[in-house]
Parts: sequence; structure tokens; C-alpha cells
Amino acid sequence: MTSPQYLNDLLTDLGLDVAATFTVVHGADEDAVIRLFGGDPEQALPMSLEELREHCDGDGILVSRSGPAVVVVECNGYQGSREEVLRPLSRLGRTASAFWNVNAVSQLSLAEDGLVSSALDMVVPENPYGARPDAWEPLLEGLSLGVVAGWGSGLTAVERATGTRFDDAWVHGPHRAVAITPVPEYLLWQGIVDSPLLQREPFLSYLANLGPTLLGPMRCHALDLVLAHADLREHPLVAAALAADGMPAAARERLRSELAAAHETALSQSHALRAGEADDFEPEWERPSHLVFRQAVVFSVLARCVVASPPATEDCLPDIPSSLITAMTGDGERVKEFGLVCRLHNAARHGVR
Repeated sequence: MTSPQYLNDLLTDLGLDVAATFTVVHGADEDAVIRLFGGDPEQALPMSLEELREHCDGDGILVSRSGPAVVVVECNGYQGSREEVLRPLSRLGRTASAFWNVNAVSQLSLAEDGLVSSALDMVVPENPYGARPDAWEPLLEGLSLGVVAGWGSGLTAVERATGTRFDDAWVHGPHRAVAITPVPEYLLWQGIVDSPLLQREPFLSYLANLGPTLLGPMRCHALDLVLAHADLREHPLVAAALAADGMPAAARERLRSELAAAHETALSQSHALRAGEADDFEPEWERPSHLVFRQAVVFSVLARCVVASPPATEDCLPDIPSSLITAMTGDGERVKEFGLVCRLHNAARHGVR
């Protein structure tokens, strides 16, 4: 078994220590793996692993074999971290992947029998999720994860899960470069497909007619959930923003200024509260500073809405769900509902069916 330090050095030598994804499928056929990544094995060309750093632009993979497994390497790509790729691959054999990027966003994933068993953030690994969240636990024994430890520990875990070896024989062995077309995203991801939310309105109607005509109602739905989460449904500035249809330009500018000022005030209050709160406050998302921070986010978003167009009519509300995500801290039912609304909103916006 190769050591984490050896793998850290290897990543540095290959220029893959900043952003890469390693995906390994035990017992699979190379051509089948290529197809599930969205590539054509007939178009594969030989390339050495050392050359990969020179071909980081665009979507492409480098495919090879190591022992009983097929190895796929992406330079500055992340397709092997996606559920849409991992789950089909895992039907060929046990699949593990390690992904990281320049912002230290990372993911260590284990997939088996068509499901993601366990996935976790290598920087903050305490909250794994999946069909069996603890599936990674025995494979991580003795390993230190995180930015300081380097990404080599994640690759060691991938070796343990799949029987592959990222050794010198693999590094200098044959590899095939393949251009890929990213696999379309799933409409409903693994963790939500059985959600009881899907059995009631308005989600039944969303799913029945998912498309651009629903973008407005979904944005209003998302905003209403955030207003409730931030305890702002009755706030006079919020009421004014939601009633801004037909407001003269001068009045709208005054309202925008008031909302921007409310944002700055709430943000300052949040910072002040956070400085006085205990570091071990539990649960984290119920800190008083979190509530005020959510309010700051809402005021900022509504200020942009008032400038863009009055948000009173569903057809005119700007594309705001992604801007509201940071206000939805916690793990309650309202947060889950917001996440599902955002997922369906993105699917409707991009034409995913």
C-alpha cells in the first residue's frame, strides 16, 4: 500500500495537488467505465500521466488499469465526484473517488450496488452522508484528512476501498486520454427521491409540469421559506419590497437604500453577537448571530430585487434562490424544503427532465 506522503509527493510532481479527481472502479472494464463518464472509447488516445497537466482545459479523463481496478484521473475536473457518474459506475464494481479543488472544496465518495454509500468532505469529515454514512469509517483508520495532511490520505482510502495501487508501475504504465461530454444531472438526487415532500403540493405540480413557466412560483416559494426562517415575514421593509409593483423610480431607490442599510446593520449585529457567543454553542445554526445573519442576507437580496424589478409579481422576481442559500442554515424541514425547491428550480432553468 502506498503511503499518504508518497501520494502527496506524487500529486505535487504531477501538478495535480491543486485540483483533481481520482475515480477507481474495482473489477470493471475500461471501455464500460469510459462510456459511463460520457466518453467514446473508440476516440481514446495514448497519453502519459505526466502529460495530463498540459491538457487541463475542457472536459477529459485519463483512463488506465491498476491491479483489479480501472483508474480515471481528471485534471481540474470533478465528474467522478458526481452521483450521476458514481452510481452507474458502482453497478460495475465497488467505486471510490477523491476530489479536491483550488478552494479546498473536497469530497471522498464510496459507491456500491447503484448507490452512494458514503460521501464526506475531506476537510470537515465529521458529517458523512449517503445510504450507509459510516461505510468509509473502517477504511479511514489511521488516516489524517484535511488540507494540512494533504490529499494523499484520501487517495490511500481509495486504494483501500478498491484494491488499486497508485505506485510507480501505474504511474509509468499505459494511459488513455478521452474527451467526455458531462453526464446530465439527475432531477432528483439519491437522498431526496423518497422524500414525503414530493407527495404533496406544490411539488406534485412542479414535477407534473417542470419548465420555465414555474420559475416565478418557485422563486416566490423559496423566498417565502427564507422569510420564515429569518423571522422577517412581518418586517415593514420586507412588506414594502414585496409590494413594490408600480412604485415610482425615486421611491424604489429610497427603498433600495433602506434595504441596503438594513443589510449592513444586521451584518454588523451578527458579527458583534458572534464575538460574544461560546465556541461550543450547539446546535450551531441556532446561534442568535445566525438569525441576524440570515436577516442580513434577505435584506441584501431584496435590495437587488427592488433595483431589478418589483418582486410582487411572480413573473418579475429575479433569479434569487442561489443567493438565498446562505440564509438557510440548519437541518430542519424548512431547510430541506428549500433545498428541494432550489433543485427543481435549477432543473427547470436548465431544461433537466
